[in-house]
Amino acid sequence: MASWRSALSLTFPVMMGYLPLGAVFGVLWVDADLTWYWAPLMSIIVYAGALQYLAVGMLAAGIGWIDLAVASLLVNFRHLFYGLSLYHLLPNGVLGKPYFIFGITDETYSLLSASGQVTDSKTALQVVAFNQGYWILGTLIGMVLARGLPPGLQGLDFALTALFTVLAVEQIRAKKDWGAVLLGLVAAAVAGFWVSDYFLLAASIMLVLVLVAWPQPRLQEDAA
Repeated sequence: MASWRSALSLTFPVMMGYLPLGAVFGVLWVDADLTWYWAPLMSIIVYAGALQYLAVGMLAAGIGWIDLAVASLLVNFRHLFYGLSLYHLLPNGVLGKPYFIFGITDETYSLLSASGQVTDSKTALQVVAFNQGYWILGTLIGMVLARGLPPGLQGLDFALTALFTVLAVEQIRAKKDWGAVLLGLVAAAVAGFWVSDYFLLAASIMLVLVLVAWPQPRLQEDAA
């Protein structure tokens, strides 16, 4: 099977989520009466689902770009650690390498790390490109559909949370690493109780610190 066909088949589950999620973003953008062409541009040059949802409300409220940049850092801080476990899939090309780093979203990371079917950088790069393509297409579809929908629809922004929940459940079912689940729950509880204003950043830092300090099993040398 051609590499691009393999990547396309692997990304079908993400496509089923990204098309409606991108469409919801497009609907929310139009409903907020923001300049229309910034929505597809954000999906191309920013491409950060949760942040794009957040940006709609912030921009509609007149919040400045500096505040939005700080919020972006806090929301997407976890992405700094994604590449550590996907380094073996990093392309060598001048354009492919920065694009691969740019295009790793939660869903793409989940797909590349959990499926076990992507073993080469070319297929991994195609997975990234397909997934962003779904998001961009969904954004455009949502902007078109928004013209015929009543304004102020409630509950649309919960779609992204629902997708994250499904991905988490699938990861747990595939890995069955209950220690990691417990660690995540404890970090979430501590962050939510003590530093709720910086919940995601605090929980991510705690998890990284614990994982770095956790004793790693020593590799046994082959006696032969």
